[in-house]
Amino acid sequence: MFERFTRQARQVVIQAQEETRNLGHSAVGSEHLLLAALSRRDDPATAALSRLGVTAGSCRAEVERLADRGGSGLGPDDAESLRSLGIDLDEIRSRAEAAFGPGALDPAPEKPEPARGLRRLVPVRRARRGGARSGGHLAFTPRAKKALERSLREALSLKDRHIGTEHVLLGLLNPDDKVTTTVLRRMGTEPDTARAAVLSGRRRAA
Repeated sequence: MFERFTRQARQVVIQAQEETRNLGHSAVGSEHLLLAALSRRDDPATAALSRLGVTAGSCRAEVERLADRGGSGLGPDDAESLRSLGIDLDEIRSRAEAAFGPGALDPAPEKPEPARGLRRLVPVRRARRGGARSGGHLAFTPRAKKALERSLREALSLKDRHIGTEHVLLGLLNPDDKVTTTVLRRMGTEPDTARAAVLSGRRRAA
């Protein structure tokens, strides 16, 4: 599949790993791919999304917020709604951490799957003995792999012979991906609206 990726799309995959490292995360998720794709300001599809307020800067802020909340995507309004029902999230977390230690309610990290075929895109460096691997290959989560697989299907459905940044974005803008959907909604848009903008940008560039 990756032989069909354009140079720009390959750079998105590579940059997603850098974004993951910069955020201190352990595996590449679809949200990191989205962030990397949005960083390509010169791409027509990305420019179309920026007109909706979906930018790399706003995306990075929302990904960080989501990670800080343990990936739950619960914001102040959600917490207030639960509080009106007698459910205080802060109190629950405080009691759990007092009993079981810090981070007791944090979700287990999503088990990454090795991304076959991506190794040729990203150089692998051996970890130094006694230290964490720096600059080497990071595994891709199942969500990220599905998004990349969808990008191939998007290219085929559009009868394109290559997979570009726009196809990667279309693969990411899927309502089934709850993480990217949450990030998009925090930026004030919906996957369908963002998808229409990408397709519009693609037509303008044609």
